[in-house]
Amino acid sequence: MSYEKNIEDRKIDRVDISLLKFFWQINPLLKTAKNKIPKFLRNLEVFKNFSDYELWELSKALHSRTFEKGDIIFRENDLGVGFYFIVRGNVDIVIENDHSVTGETTELHSKVVVSLEKNDYFGELALLQERHLRNATAVAKEPCELLGIFKPDLDIIINERPVIASKLLQSISLIISNRLYSVTQEVRKLKDRVKVLEEENADKNQ
Repeated sequence: MSYEKNIEDRKIDRVDISLLKFFWQINPLLKTAKNKIPKFLRNLEVFKNFSDYELWELSKALHSRTFEKGDIIFRENDLGVGFYFIVRGNVDIVIENDHSVTGETTELHSKVVVSLEKNDYFGELALLQERHLRNATAVAKEPCELLGIFKPDLDIIINERPVIASKLLQSISLIISNRLYSVTQEVRKLKDRVKVLEEENADKNQ
């Protein structure tokens, strides 16, 4: 069972901060540890327009957790609750498909669609869509450390730090836009490839 599924199974309409702290470790109170988070965020392209002060304020809303190899961060169709940043380690994004074997039983086959590493991020749609369902599974490929920000954290930032919230939402929108562009380019390549194959097949049949 994934960590996000644990939260969903609590049967709550709105995830609150106290519940998330139960599943995620809040930022350590040690000053040395807290100081590392803004420095880490500074290395991320998505936060290039944030000032040092804004990164410091944003870091207060982040939660840290370590995962062992094979741990499920979230599973396809889980209720999405967090946006994650990889501090250490690698995470596989996987699509799971039921494949019929005998007509009576099925086997679950997984396909890794992308492997993410340090400084990569994933799960951003959970902050934009109410009751967003994950469209893939995230698995720790090796021991890793993640920083997570959740919808309740975003709500607090919107109320208390609207400028930072605006920049964060703008950054998330940019991430989605860039990924959509990448998908569009891949679809275009596939269409071109299909067209070439169809033309080659037509020539063979003449």
